[in-house]
Amino acid sequence: MGNCSNKVSPDNILIDWKSKNTTSKYHWWPMYESFVNDCNNNLYSKGNGLDKYDTLMGTNSLEYQYKKYRINTLSLRKDKEWAGFCHNASILSSLYPYPKRNVIVKHNEIEIEFNLLDIETLMIIASNNAVRENMSLFFGSRNNNNLKQNIDEPSPSNFLYMLNIICKNDTPFIMDIDNKNPVWNYAFDSVKIYECYSCPLKHDIPSKGTVIYYNFKIFSTAYPNANQDLWAYISTQYNVNQEVISQTEKWISDIHPDFLWQKYPLNRPWNGKSTINPEIDSRIVYYIYNESISNSRSRKISIY
Repeated sequence: MGNCSNKVSPDNILIDWKSKNTTSKYHWWPMYESFVNDCNNNLYSKGNGLDKYDTLMGTNSLEYQYKKYRINTLSLRKDKEWAGFCHNASILSSLYPYPKRNVIVKHNEIEIEFNLLDIETLMIIASNNAVRENMSLFFGSRNNNNLKQNIDEPSPSNFLYMLNIICKNDTPFIMDIDNKNPVWNYAFDSVKIYECYSCPLKHDIPSKGTVIYYNFKIFSTAYPNANQDLWAYISTQYNVNQEVISQTEKWISDIHPDFLWQKYPLNRPWNGKSTINPEIDSRIVYYIYNESISNSRSRKISIY
């Protein structure tokens, strides 16, 4: 990881931000079926939370998930290696602490115990119903091709501006860390941005203008392997009156984020059929999750 040169003083820290709550780790649940009945990877695997929910509630969520979201090994889809539910995992990571304990659920005289992974699978399915409707922030543009103008977006100055806005909130935000075609969303809870006079990375230094370097350090408690240490520069030319006559900027790091976004939690029970899988009632998922993180000693709820 590169550091700013020793010429940098504390006055050159542009952003030093931590969210009120730290991120929690949720799996991204790929759609690709690497092998049959992988309960740790595929939401449509038998024996997982959806299967238990169906047994309890008389629904067909597992079958629905299998038919709509399964990608088999023979698929020609270009996104089969990365298509999944990282979008939904990131929402949960940024807003909801991970389940803490198993919950026994009773319905129509049937009792089934849901473990932490079972509860997570249901939460992934209900995640779109767990956020405030029509309230979100989104910065950037998803890069769906390899055109240079799309790969270079957002520019360093725009990225700095985006972070200035999003870091005014106290909630973790979500970022696609790769400016290429695949989308890898992760939730982040800490940001430090330095304005520097030198850069440790090898690069072509502009021959004209005043060059200022920017070091973006973006951290995730839940996903430390996704931490970002990015470098860019902005070169500015002035006239004799110290007015800006031209400005160029460039990413020095080979890969940089594609877009940033943020969702907001509900302060009430989740409601309605899941937008991902209508066989799942998000209200029931909420009650199971809420019991899992509560201080109740019962560890048991009844669904009517």
